[in-house]
Amino acid sequence: MTVHPGKKATNQIWFSRILQSVDVIVGLRYSIERDGLEYKRDFQNFRPVDNTSAPAYLYFDRQTSTIPDDRGDAFKIYDGLLVVSQKLRDVLSSFDLGQTKLIEVPICLSDAKTVSSYPPHYILHVAETKECFVPEASEKVERQVWWGETEPRPDAPWIADPSSDVLAVRSSAAVGVDLWADPTLKERIFLSDRLKHAIDQAGVTQKGLEPVPATILD
Repeated sequence: MTVHPGKKATNQIWFSRILQSVDVIVGLRYSIERDGLEYKRDFQNFRPVDNTSAPAYLYFDRQTSTIPDDRGDAFKIYDGLLVVSQKLRDVLSSFDLGQTKLIEVPICLSDAKTVSSYPPHYILHVAETKECFVPEASEKVERQVWWGETEPRPDAPWIADPSSDVLAVRSSAAVGVDLWADPTLKERIFLSDRLKHAIDQAGVTQKGLEPVPATILD
């Protein structure tokens, strides 16, 4: 097995910690017709949904809330949902996303009725998975321990350090869709090399998104 730490090549794979970040949260709530908790679980577990099952719109939690300029292209809202701008949506939609959805949501004021001056944004609902993560070759990762228990279960998902994890993945994951998650690893999304560089070239504000090179295993 050949290891290429942070290898930068056409088959490089990148990951983002944005789903775990606390620095990119914007004070927006969402309105949804279905059970909001059920949708949150679908989102967190990378399960496919149709547009009618997703939030219909977002609204600010208070009158003074805004979307800061430095996180305007990718941020989280309440319940950890990931929201992206039109600019980032245009980049993403030109790549192979498979079942992943970009769900348009208007942004309303705190009365949850009046549409704000912000343009519509998009919930990025990742619904493609590849079992590519190699925990024994990664750093600062551990099995999740369920509340009330002292040891992780054998099938427990992996969790990573919020800011300094080093993730190893199989090079075969570069084949197929350009954005995905690993079902065995929480709060990480992966990007192909071509998608990462397209995001760079588009001038997207990347605070929180900030792709990190993975260690590639042949």
